[in-house]
Amino acid sequence: MPDSQVEDTSPTQPADLGTTSAIGRRLKAYYDDVASEPVPDRFMSLLDALDAAEAKSKSKEGN
Repeated sequence: MPDSQVEDTSPTQPADLGTTSAIGRRLKAYYDDVASEPVPDRFMSLLDALDAAEAKSKSKEGN
C-alpha cells in the first residue's frame, strides 16, 4: 500500500465491550432510578435553613 493511502485501522469504538458493557448498563439503570427519586423533605428543610442563614449573613455584611 502506498504511503499516501495509509488505511486507518484504529478502532473508534470497540465492537463488543462484553462484561464492561453489561456493568455500564446496570450502573446507568441504577443511577437513573436514584436520580428520579424525590428529594426528602428533611433535606429540603436543611437547604432552606442554609439559604436563610446565607441571606442573613449577607444582609449583616451589607450594613
